[in-house]
Amino acid sequence: MDTKTYISTGIIEEYALGVLPQEDASILECVMKNNLEVREAVLEAQKTFELLADIDAVEPPSHLKAEIFGKLDFSKNSDNTSDINVTNKYIAPVIPLNSNKQESNNFSKFALIAASLLLLLSLGYNFYNSQNQEQEISKMSASNDQLKIQNTDLQSQNALMLNSRNIKLEGVKTHPGMLANIYWDSSKKVYLKVNNLPAAPKGEQYQLWAIVDGKPVSAGMFDDSQPEKIQSMAVIDKAQAFAITLEKTGGVASPTMEAMYVMGTT
Repeated sequence: MDTKTYISTGIIEEYALGVLPQEDASILECVMKNNLEVREAVLEAQKTFELLADIDAVEPPSHLKAEIFGKLDFSKNSDNTSDINVTNKYIAPVIPLNSNKQESNNFSKFALIAASLLLLLSLGYNFYNSQNQEQEISKMSASNDQLKIQNTDLQSQNALMLNSRNIKLEGVKTHPGMLANIYWDSSKKVYLKVNNLPAAPKGEQYQLWAIVDGKPVSAGMFDDSQPEKIQSMAVIDKAQAFAITLEKTGGVASPTMEAMYVMGTT
């Protein structure tokens, strides 16, 4: 357990109030000898309770001292006490101090209530902090899992790009600056990476075409929900070129030539 957690358990306040079990108090005193932060926390708690005591302290009435001494008889020599008549022996009355005792008891109760509140607040804070720490650990764990997945995806994409034929698809005259890449591996599997294409409008979707023997053949639809990924498309045995058009969602049988965005030859 680290120092801050140890301090926040409420053991400091119990020690300062003198209600901590002896065994725990001995352990705390040992810790205080070797840990400055814990020692300062104990001194601070003791100082706080002393300030509370000073604030609620009740001074005895100023006339009380005079009344007590007025009841005492110092006129007779203590050596002649044997000559005093027992029946006439003066018995000093007991001055009731119940009011002060009651006020002292009230303060003790107040101090215990205050300490209990401090302890409850400390325990509540510790519970809240513990819950937050668990949530943070859970978030960090989930984030770490996500990073692992992303790292695996990047490694797979890098391996694909290194071991596949790269065909660059550039924007046509009506859409300059557009860019995409085709990765064609040894198994004739086609992969598409969109680098610079505008988001498809609602109800429309990008469709990849392979130009085979002068005729367009659909090579699949681009999934715009994951535009940053290299996406697996169709298997194309041979092709002289590849192109992308914007079609209605789900694709069409023949490309809309005026909706072509990029094209590249093999």
